[in-house]
Amino acid sequence: MAKVEGLLLDPVYSGRAMAGLLDLIRKGVLGSKETVVFWHTGGTSALFAYDEGLMESAW
Repeated sequence: MAKVEGLLLDPVYSGRAMAGLLDLIRKGVLGSKETVVFWHTGGTSALFAYDEGLMESAW
């Protein structure tokens, strides 16, 4: 999400929630005509605990 949308997601909570949302879209549970709200509640501070791993996967 950071590369495509500029949305930083921590790998524990919001990252897993987004992965679940994308999975539901891919499986057709959520259609293209449905309105979906992804409520990003933060988690940016948690990114500092994963800085090395995140930087490696960013490039």
